Amino acid sequence: MLFAIQVGWWVGWTVGTVVVVIAALLLLAIIGLGRRIIRQAQDITGALDSTRTNTNSMFDLSRTNLALDRTVRSLARAREERR
Repeated sequence: MLFAIQVGWWVGWTVGTVVVVIAALLLLAIIGLGRRIIRQAQDITGALDSTRTNTNSMFDLSRTNLALDRTVRSLARAREERR
C-alpha cells in the first residue's frame, strides 16, 4: 500500500512538471510571436511613412495643375476679349 501511494505521488509530480513545462514553452512561443509581430508592424509603419514622404509632392503637383488650368483659362478669356 505504501509503495502504491509513493508511485502515485511520483506520477502526480511528473505529470504536473510536464504540464508546467509545456505551459512555459507555449508562453515563450506566444511572447516570441508577439515580439515578431511588433517588429513587423514597426517595419510596415516605417515603410508607410517613407511612402507618404515620397508621395507628398504629388499633392503639390495637383495644386500646380489647378493653377496652370486657371491661368490658361484666363489667358483664353483675355484673347477672346481682345478680338
